[in-house]
Amino acid sequence: MNGEFTPGQKVTLPQLAEAFGTSQMPIREATNRLIAAKAMEAPPRRSLRIPEATLARLDELLPLRLLLEGEATRLAAAQGAALADALTEINAEMPRHAAAEDLKAYLHANQRFHFTLYGAAGNADLLDMIELLWMRYGPLMSTVRSGVLSRTGANHHQAVIDAVRRGDAEGAVQALRADLTDAAAEIRVALQNSPKGK
Repeated sequence: MNGEFTPGQKVTLPQLAEAFGTSQMPIREATNRLIAAKAMEAPPRRSLRIPEATLARLDELLPLRLLLEGEATRLAAAQGAALADALTEINAEMPRHAAAEDLKAYLHANQRFHFTLYGAAGNADLLDMIELLWMRYGPLMSTVRSGVLSRTGANHHQAVIDAVRRGDAEGAVQALRADLTDAAAEIRVALQNSPKGK
């Protein structure tokens, strides 16, 4: 979900088993689920592979994220101050991680922020669909692991928090969509500058 695998990267069951300190059996089960979710590919007679990041993929997935994550935000906004407080605590971590140039920690905090928000919607099926989209979006996130996302994310998150605290569902949705759209714009630039991404 956070783009820690490189688009097109090949991996094997033994490599993954070693990385996660487990046997190949649970790795095989997990990768089969990822293949079914289209978050991983299994070319014939080859190693497993992370899908390529392309402009076409961005254009397919972004509208779905805007729709589903916007709806989850609309539903969650009714939670008011309690949710706003939880989101504020997570959002406060992001500038510290950005200042320390710890992009991995930044992206993990970003993920916690979003899924705390979406989880508050109280719709497990909607949350499952959003998680699926995030898994498919992961290779796209990998293209901008240079830190560009840290420039605007926390600010958009603060706008989401403020709207949730006011109970302003539409304002929260607009801020959330601005967050996703700005991040996608950075991904688009990275892909346009990459021969593989076009």
